Amino acid sequence: MGELSKSEQQKLKQDFITGFSILDADGQNSGIAGHLTARIGRSEQLLGHQYGLAFDEVDASQVRQVDFALKSTYDGKVSPSLAFHVTLYRNRSDIGAIVHSHPDRVIAFSATGARFEPVFQSALMLHDKVAHYDDYDGIIENETLGLKFAEKLGDRQILLLKNHGLIAVGRSVRHAVCAAVIFHQNCRIHLQALSAGSTSGFSDVGETKNILEQAGEFLNQDQIIDMRWEQLARKAKQK
Repeated sequence: MGELSKSEQQKLKQDFITGFSILDADGQNSGIAGHLTARIGRSEQLLGHQYGLAFDEVDASQVRQVDFALKSTYDGKVSPSLAFHVTLYRNRSDIGAIVHSHPDRVIAFSATGARFEPVFQSALMLHDKVAHYDDYDGIIENETLGLKFAEKLGDRQILLLKNHGLIAVGRSVRHAVCAAVIFHQNCRIHLQALSAGSTSGFSDVGETKNILEQAGEFLNQDQIIDMRWEQLARKAKQK
């Protein structure tokens, strides 16, 4: 696979498959509509999954490798909606993986019109890393819409699509999936707080802003992401 060594190829594919299990266990199974992709090194090749399958149906036999032209969309191997993934990869060289899912509570949170704010400590990994997309442009099957997503996402990690779902990106499958899971949890907690009245997240003024930034840097360390990933993988196996 591209310029990756054999061991790197094996690790990428294993993380890729595990990512589907984690997302499914987290309640992000989107039926036939969700996607997880991983860029193969710095090449114009990516891993996707067989079109028409839900996250809980993906195993090694259902992994598909395609180039950025997405020729396999024409024979039904991968979703044509991966066109927007390709655009994001082309616009952000730092992106190694992308999640697109439609969790009920993420959609419900977006429907309130509220803006993201971290309401629990682990969500500080997403401090100042969430953008909002309030338009609806129909079914996503072209790179033109991907360019709009890329512009709105900028250099951030999560794009919340109003009444639709989430896009999470990361430099690896682990970073993208963990961001999606933490964002989903923050939406659940925020909705619970809203049901009890108004919400109050972390203050972002004065010296506190520096503290939040430091917390975000700590939580985004590879070592912390790896530990979180391993815990989520163990939990997914118990499902």
